Amino acid sequence: MTKWSALFALGLLAACDVPQAPIVTGPDGQPRIEISTNGLTCYDRRCLDINPAARSVRMIGNRTTRIPAEIDVSDNLVTPAEFRRLGQVASLAGGVGSRGDSG
Repeated sequence: MTKWSALFALGLLAACDVPQAPIVTGPDGQPRIEISTNGLTCYDRRCLDINPAARSVRMIGNRTTRIPAEIDVSDNLVTPAEFRRLGQVASLAGGVGSRGDSG
């Protein structure tokens, strides 16, 4: 049982050590999360694959879905509240992979 406890603890530590996206100050003085253009954007223990050019978002293990129209990602920045909303949208997409997957 000790072996399994140690393995669980190691997995938990690895999961908590996710590099966070850079936070910048927007033109209105409010904090903004910088969207990664070459991989996952992680903030507050959640990682999303955000594609501003395609206006799509995906959570690992879920399908790709559209970014809601009210969220502007054209400048590669989102507010923490918008990031949480993108996480909700991505988690509701369900499934595995992207919509083009046959499985």
